[in-house]
Amino acid sequence: MSDAFKTFLAKREADQQAAANSQRWLWILAAIACVAVLVFVALRPDPSKQPLNPNTATAEQLATLPEVGPELAKAIIKQRTKKPFTRPEDLLDVKGIGPLTLDKMKPRLQFE
Repeated sequence: MSDAFKTFLAKREADQQAAANSQRWLWILAAIACVAVLVFVALRPDPSKQPLNPNTATAEQLATLPEVGPELAKAIIKQRTKKPFTRPEDLLDVKGIGPLTLDKMKPRLQFE
């Protein structure tokens, strides 16, 4: 084998090794990114467990309350425009909320 060919083979092998190292680092970075996303999602507070103020919550937030769907959330918003809620029992004035529903909602309600 000539020296030029040996040099070519050595350079090609070094290039292949550098490419393999680059790919290895990309896989490591991708794995780290996936783990970071999973940790972020796992540690993010669950909105269905966060307390909320029925006077300021959006319809989407109200819909996370137990037994409350989009229509009942709209009814709560409509009722609070007439008179703000000051205590949980005020929600009984909303059509569709009875004592049992209110009992399920109470742990998540917060009034300021």
